[in-house]
Amino acid sequence: MKQDKPSKLYYSISEVAAETGVKAHVLRYWETEFPTLRPKKTRSGSRRYRRKDIDEILAIKNLLYEEGFKIAGARKMRRQAHARTQPAASTQLDLGFAGMDQTAQLSAVRDELREILKLVRALGGKADSGHG
Repeated sequence: MKQDKPSKLYYSISEVAAETGVKAHVLRYWETEFPTLRPKKTRSGSRRYRRKDIDEILAIKNLLYEEGFKIAGARKMRRQAHARTQPAASTQLDLGFAGMDQTAQLSAVRDELREILKLVRALGGKADSGHG
């Protein structure tokens, strides 16, 4: 936004439209076409854009108006850009269930829960009142 004003946390659609040169109705349309553009909405439905939303709008505008992409191409480019900046998905913790059928998995979980219950009881807790 303008440097003469202190930075705000949220901006209205009219402020964003004025700053980016993209009309409000176009911004609303882009929200339906670009999953990477999702401003917060108030209870009354007013959009509240953050700095990252404004940066995304400027990137989309550049792809469409300067680089000549169509909506689908620009969407793909933004998705790829976001994929590069997102941390890799963490790998799933190996619980030692590989090769076990569902019955064996449930049995192993039940045995582990019984061991946990024994530990809790040994610490003086009353986690289970006579069931087991």
